[in-house]
Amino acid sequence: MFHVSRFTFREKGFTIIEMLIYVGIAGVVMAVITSSLMDNLKAYDKSVAQQNVFQNTNGALRTIIDEIRYAKSVYMPTSVLDADAGQLSVETALNAPSGENGAYVDFYVDNGRVYEKRDGQSTNPLTSERVFVEQLRFTKFSSATGKDSVTVSIQARINTQSTNLKDQARIAVNSSATLRGAY
Repeated sequence: MFHVSRFTFREKGFTIIEMLIYVGIAGVVMAVITSSLMDNLKAYDKSVAQQNVFQNTNGALRTIIDEIRYAKSVYMPTSVLDADAGQLSVETALNAPSGENGAYVDFYVDNGRVYEKRDGQSTNPLTSERVFVEQLRFTKFSSATGKDSVTVSIQARINTQSTNLKDQARIAVNSSATLRGAY
């Protein structure tokens, strides 16, 4: 005698309900991965912007400070001190034109970029277009020894039109140097 089972064997495969559950789980996992990836890309972009602002402002600051150290004097008729859009003019022995004992070098900000202008040479930008300098301030101090010092302050941000905080990168750097003249 044959015994017939009440249970029927179904064919191998997935039911529609199982497929919907798997697709739903896969969708949630993909959404989490995509969100995490987007957050990482935004963090990377912000980090690159911050690094760009730091390198630009720090490079400009170092160039200005090195020039101040070799300067004989601050040339007051063209210097604009204690202003957000300042200008510093120094008489320096560093890289003087041939046959000359010194040269004048100007540092200033124009349209958000810091520039260096040496006598007889073309203007040299010290910051890139990617960075917008909001403040370039020079403050001169005189000491009892007769040696002048200059403090340089630079405030800059990444040059973007976005108002989102995640797109912003700002930095403020400053340093001081004493005019030593030629060594």
